[in-house]
Amino acid sequence: MSWVQATLLARGLCRAWGGICGAALPGTSISQVPRQLPRGLHCSAAAHSSEQSLVSSPPEPRQRPTKALVPYEDLFGQAPSGERDKASFLQAVQKFGEHSVRKRGHIDFIYLALRKMREYGVERDLAVYNQLLDIFPKEVFRPRNVIQRIFVHYPRQQECGIAVLEQMESHGVMPNKETEFLLIQIFGRKSYPMLKLLRLKLWFPRFMNINPFPVPRDLSQDPVELATFGLRHMEPDLSARVTIYQVPLPKDSTGAADPPQPHIVGSGRDPGGVEPLLPDAAGPGVFEEWLGRLRV
Repeated sequence: MSWVQATLLARGLCRAWGGICGAALPGTSISQVPRQLPRGLHCSAAAHSSEQSLVSSPPEPRQRPTKALVPYEDLFGQAPSGERDKASFLQAVQKFGEHSVRKRGHIDFIYLALRKMREYGVERDLAVYNQLLDIFPKEVFRPRNVIQRIFVHYPRQQECGIAVLEQMESHGVMPNKETEFLLIQIFGRKSYPMLKLLRLKLWFPRFMNINPFPVPRDLSQDPVELATFGLRHMEPDLSARVTIYQVPLPKDSTGAADPPQPHIVGSGRDPGGVEPLLPDAAGPGVFEEWLGRLRV
């Protein structure tokens, strides 16, 4: 195609385009028709601002009032006696079951109950943990096919069940047959809470009596008993005898006004081999009379 033919073809296209624009906009020429460039290509900020000023902004959606959550905190404060014990805790759990028949919000309630267990003194009660697991709806979170077993089926519910078992583990509570039956009924055998239960049943009996010097759960607040307990753990000979000596009050004491005298706690096979725990609490005469060869 020569340049002459190309020029004629361009003129024909321009005339055809002018006829189309004239039919669309009568009374205006093609030069008066504004060219619309695509947004983002060769457009200035002034063009954008003018277009935004002409187009009205959509109305903002109305903010719906947030629905207040069920006051689960109030369930634990409605005890008639006002005491925080096992009976009031179980009563709060029972009220939740009566309040929500469909068990709606059971996960939030279980997490709150786990935090409240120490206040009510039931953190080592197996029956209370079984009551918390009984809050879960039954036969709902069990996987039905292989795909649901591969991917975590209802992950939030399974994490909540694992949290209950982890708190039982931290307080040394051994699950029983009822706990296993509840987990099978809620999550099924192929679930992570059930795997956690099997691990607890495997390792708890093996590590329960591994410490040759077990420490009781509730230690006494009496300093003499604590000192006696510490000496028994420090003494390598298990047949050693712990003897407690109390310093008598001076003769010129008035009784209640004087501070209590400290005790001397010793450990040994015979009185001559007793080791004092508080050597600065007694004078030389006490050690000469009671401890024999040991002097300060």
